[in-house]
Amino acid sequence: MKKLLSALSLAICTGLVLVSGNAMAEQTIGVQAATTPAIATARVNVSVVVQKVVVLRIGDANATVSAVTFSVGPNPAIAGAPGDSLAYAGTIPPIIGTTVATTNPTTSAGALTVGAWTNASAGASLSCSLSALSGATAFATGATAAGVPGTTDITVTSVAGAGNLQTPGATLAACGTSTSTIASRTTLGGTFTYGTSFTATDLAAGTYGNTVTYTATTL
Repeated sequence: MKKLLSALSLAICTGLVLVSGNAMAEQTIGVQAATTPAIATARVNVSVVVQKVVVLRIGDANATVSAVTFSVGPNPAIAGAPGDSLAYAGTIPPIIGTTVATTNPTTSAGALTVGAWTNASAGASLSCSLSALSGATAFATGATAAGVPGTTDITVTSVAGAGNLQTPGATLAACGTSTSTIASRTTLGGTFTYGTSFTATDLAAGTYGNTVTYTATTL
């Protein structure tokens, strides 16, 4: 009895192996008379699976967040500043100017290299959003308000042309409301240049800002 069960188990296992092997490919047979062509066909499913990819660069091509910092103060700078009771023979109020510096990379014009690419058939959209920046009071919504610079006071300019990534809007006020387009399989480059349109003497002393997050979303 045990020998019979062992033989039966072996037969079943062998059958399963053969069935499994046949399931991985197709096999047919053609049988005809000697004067008739015999035909056998076998099919193979060949496919290419392409992952959807989108790439976005704002600033240096690394994991460090770039920073654009506008400094507002007397122009020309006061000799010895910062300091107290410094010699001053200028106007009241003093002439206040704005300078800009960019870190990662270090530039002096507030310009950041940008780039984008996607293989999504319908392309992608570029949007931006504002979130809290540590140690800073958030920009006012719209124009300068109560001494706080507003989102419309911070301008963002991109390079014109089909091969350049365009900003979602001309100012940070566009964040959350506007988008720009990233065409499918088109390499985009260019720069985003940040500037200001506020009146420096309208601003109260303090540190103001937001983290601007740009998001490329495939369509």
